[in-house]
Amino acid sequence: MKKFFNAVFHTEYLPMTDVRKLKILVIFIFLLGFTIITIPVSRYLDYPTWVKIVFLIGFGVGSMMTYIFYRFNYGFLSMQTTIIQAVMFMVYYTQGITSFYAYLLFYIVLTIIAFYQEIYSYFVFGSFVLLAGIFYLLTDNQSLLLSDDLEGAIYIYIVGLFLYFFVNLIYIFMNEKAYSEMNLEWIKDKKTNDSMQKDIFNYMEGMRKISGNPPIFEETEFNQAIHEISKFIAKQIFDDGEEIKNIVELYAYMHESGYQSIIDNQEISIPMRKTTVSLKKYMVDDHSDLLSLMNNFVLKNRISNIDMGDLSIHKLTSHKDELLIAFGLIYVYLEVNLCHGSTWNKFNDDSMMKSLKDFDFEEFFDDYILAFYRDNEEIIRKNLSK
Repeated sequence: MKKFFNAVFHTEYLPMTDVRKLKILVIFIFLLGFTIITIPVSRYLDYPTWVKIVFLIGFGVGSMMTYIFYRFNYGFLSMQTTIIQAVMFMVYYTQGITSFYAYLLFYIVLTIIAFYQEIYSYFVFGSFVLLAGIFYLLTDNQSLLLSDDLEGAIYIYIVGLFLYFFVNLIYIFMNEKAYSEMNLEWIKDKKTNDSMQKDIFNYMEGMRKISGNPPIFEETEFNQAIHEISKFIAKQIFDDGEEIKNIVELYAYMHESGYQSIIDNQEISIPMRKTTVSLKKYMVDDHSDLLSLMNNFVLKNRISNIDMGDLSIHKLTSHKDELLIAFGLIYVYLEVNLCHGSTWNKFNDDSMMKSLKDFDFEEFFDDYILAFYRDNEEIIRKNLSK
């Protein structure tokens, strides 16, 4: 119970799949309590006995199916089951209680559906609830209206229900749009990081091979760090850190043989393959958080050995048009991003600005480029600046 409430109060730190499971669990508990209450209340409803039995069995089956789907991680199915069960409650009670309480039930069911923040489910089931509510208000509204109500007062109730449905629909749509945009942005960032980290790893491995050093995952210090961290985690879970040595050996074996070869090998036990899947996110030759951490660690305080002479533009290409394009790009960058400065990279320190102005950029360009600049300085300043 403590774990449940802790998850409820910290949903902003959970992934979307876990948030959905938590929502399903909350609605399931609510509907299960509603089902238990409905059993004694049914005796007061004006229904034939067989109708009561059919609905009560349906409520019980709905709760059982929701639990089964939730237990086996079929989140979408369990969510749809709770929505259908809520609609069944609405249909059951609207014919057995006064119009005012029935009217409130339409709001309750719409709230349950909107709680999931799923635009497809809300549009389908919410539209059904809205139409059912409008039909109910037009055909069975005797106890909802007072004797001194104005003529056509029932339409106020209809408009209220419609506005509640419409506002929820707009909010869910905006939430879905924002989530989709964040998801697309994450995918783009992940693709960029994947390509960059692969190049970084290949570069690092190439440099290590040239230097005659072994792969990173075979480094004694690296293996020792992995072993100590794994041992610490194992002690918290199993109270026996020595059992982790098999995982350390499997971790090294994954890099030597390859992740996919272990997964595809049917002779390897299922528990070992499951452990391999769990360890994949810690591989150093794949895109992972561990690789990012390792890159930051390896490259930290690394002194550059780049020769400034190698940065000369004329060493990159011998074509004059390409030299001029390169010069133009560098000029625009200095003019727009450094000299004028945007809000996040503006030089506020006068000494830094002086160092930038005093820096000799001429060593990066050959005489041809410098002559071109001097002959066309006015045009360049006019067309390649803000």
